[in-house]
Amino acid sequence: CFSRVNHSKAAIKFDGKQIIISRFGTIPVIVHRPIPDSFTIKTATITKKADGYYVSFSLEDKSVPSLIPTENIKNAVGIDVGLKEFLTTNTGDTVSVPKFYRKSQSNLARKQKKVSRKEIGSNNWKKAQNRIARLHQHIARQREDFHYKTAHKLVKQYDMIAVENLNIRGLAKNTKLSKSIYDVAWGNFIEKLNAVAVKRGIHVIKVSPHNTSQNCSNCGHKVPKTLSIRTHSCQKCGTVLDRDENAAINILNKALNEVGIILSACGGLDIDRPVKQETSLFKKLPL
Repeated sequence: CFSRVNHSKAAIKFDGKQIIISRFGTIPVIVHRPIPDSFTIKTATITKKADGYYVSFSLEDKSVPSLIPTENIKNAVGIDVGLKEFLTTNTGDTVSVPKFYRKSQSNLARKQKKVSRKEIGSNNWKKAQNRIARLHQHIARQREDFHYKTAHKLVKQYDMIAVENLNIRGLAKNTKLSKSIYDVAWGNFIEKLNAVAVKRGIHVIKVSPHNTSQNCSNCGHKVPKTLSIRTHSCQKCGTVLDRDENAAINILNKALNEVGIILSACGGLDIDRPVKQETSLFKKLPL
């Protein structure tokens, strides 16, 4: 019995209906998504999950486009991920936190309670454990679907997407927030955003999160605030913004500067190098 086995291209063949593995022979499969014509199989991984065995292919596509040249970037967005909203853009648009794990906690607790009443190692105990594993799998699939849908919407709209290079493990050390951080899975989302963006030649720029929430996006003045303060209010220039929107603007400005798109002294876009910042993209997007 195994939970995960990797195979090289030479050890596996796939004809669209079945896989032929040198170690196991011919195995019929249910295909979730057909392999596009331009892709070739590099490796295959067989994984045991709560509801059966799955095979996933690592594919190579030599037709993947090159990144859009910097001088051809026409629109860009900065996004700040969070726990109040899953993400906020530099124009103030938001995507709500779906809370897949939180919504399933009571159901999970009931199933775990049933497991505790079973004799360890018995068939009933194994069945109860499997029900828990299936629920976790369902939550993971909901989250993955949400991440991909959100990533695709961003990539279809923008030539460049700016995000923070977050230390997720460090943030999750906060025990009061760890479950919520696990539930939103920002790191997994950024991975999927990168994967989707590569297929379209779109830039995903990771910037340092240092002071993106504290500095004023208009004048650069530092405005210290705790997590409980949700509004950015700069005493120096009078700018008042949602905290996350202010951070998203700072994230975008850092990314534009990093790729060489000149910013004016106050943090705005240089008039000789305009980059369109589209609005009304997400505004409480129902996913």
